Amino acid sequence: MDKMAIYNKLPIPLQDFACSIEGRRLASLRYGSPFDKNLLGYSSNVSLSGDEVASIRNQKLKTMLRFCYEQVPFYKKLFDDGGVNPYTVIDDRDIIVLPILRKNDVREHVDDLRPSDLTKIGKYITEHTSGSTGSSLVFGQSVSNVRDLWAVFWRFWNLLGIEQGTLCADFGSRMIVPSSQVEPPFWRCCPPLAQVKFSAFHANESNYGEFVKAFDEKGLQWIHGYPSCIVPFAAYVLEKGITFAKPIRWVTTSAENLYDHQRALIKKAFGVDPYSLYALTEATACISERPDHKMVVDEDYSLVELVESPAGYRIVGSNLGNFAFPLLRYDTGDVCSCSGERVNGWRVVDFIDGRSAELVRLPDGGTVGALSALFTESSSVKEAQIVQHADYSVTIKFVSFGEGIDSDIAVARQKFIERTRGLLPVEFKKVELIPRTKRGKLRYVVSEINNG
Repeated sequence: MDKMAIYNKLPIPLQDFACSIEGRRLASLRYGSPFDKNLLGYSSNVSLSGDEVASIRNQKLKTMLRFCYEQVPFYKKLFDDGGVNPYTVIDDRDIIVLPILRKNDVREHVDDLRPSDLTKIGKYITEHTSGSTGSSLVFGQSVSNVRDLWAVFWRFWNLLGIEQGTLCADFGSRMIVPSSQVEPPFWRCCPPLAQVKFSAFHANESNYGEFVKAFDEKGLQWIHGYPSCIVPFAAYVLEKGITFAKPIRWVTTSAENLYDHQRALIKKAFGVDPYSLYALTEATACISERPDHKMVVDEDYSLVELVESPAGYRIVGSNLGNFAFPLLRYDTGDVCSCSGERVNGWRVVDFIDGRSAELVRLPDGGTVGALSALFTESSSVKEAQIVQHADYSVTIKFVSFGEGIDSDIAVARQKFIERTRGLLPVEFKKVELIPRTKRGKLRYVVSEINNG
């Protein structure tokens, strides 16, 4: 019997206890030494110029390159073949001769990407990606890098005024409440992480009233999670005209793109602007939204390249702290738009369009991204999904609430025609629910076109 099967059979108080045990483990993993030192350093870096931050990053890069050459067979061969001398590298310009790695390349060479002597890197854990665009990637993550990454996360939250220990309403995708449970509570408490974890699999209009009661009883003022888990609750709050015992002060999101129509709905419901964090399990890139709503590359954490492509700028990253599984010039599979703006030398990303696999394709070979703009001005669309069929035609599914849906769809239709140059037949289809992936995520674009 697996752990979840045992957990699901426990009475609710023991499930809370089990959550606390797991929470203590995760708190120790994330916040052990040198987390505090790293957080202090990252917080101080915010005031540094781009050149000063580049100096910090280049020092990390030099250390990583030398380690890769001495300990990682894959990179030893790659450096020798590419004429890269890790002992004479000055900055990131010296590694652009290296090929960009894609996830399939990593899977193919996974054994050679592991260090020859793992005893040199200290403790490490096994991580895996979500596999939302294919099979997942399993790799090692050094404990020191886990703590480094969480220090970057907490810099993001600290800049918004959120302090460690602030109780958080967590809207994630884990099966935290057994699917067979039909009575509240539809959440579990995890004091070591200062979280109340709400069940995405019980998130519906029949249960949202109980969610609201929990918010009031526990005084929750911070919501964090997937946009696709938060937005339906926000729509319920807005539609019912609900006010909380304590006003919501922060809404932060991660793991999915936060689209303009979702931002607008969240702000209407909770009275605050949401903020988005882009990060990867592979630890190759981190981009966080500052208080002024600019999405800023966390230049001091990893080496992020924005590589121009027909679909936009590909986000290519190099992890500089995970010695258990180094990845240099790794194609994240995500694309973004940017205008070249910088804040004190730190690069600004205008919008992260998401997976390149989630672009809409045109019959002439072109692609179209940033289709979240279809619903930017909508006040009646709760969520939507674009499905492109094998014949290139498109069905746009949407879940509506409130009034004005006809005019909102008319605007969205016109925008779609303009962006696709009228090359794609499109149908808008109202649905009651848009299915999630196995991990609870909402894919904005689903393509049935064979990429082969």
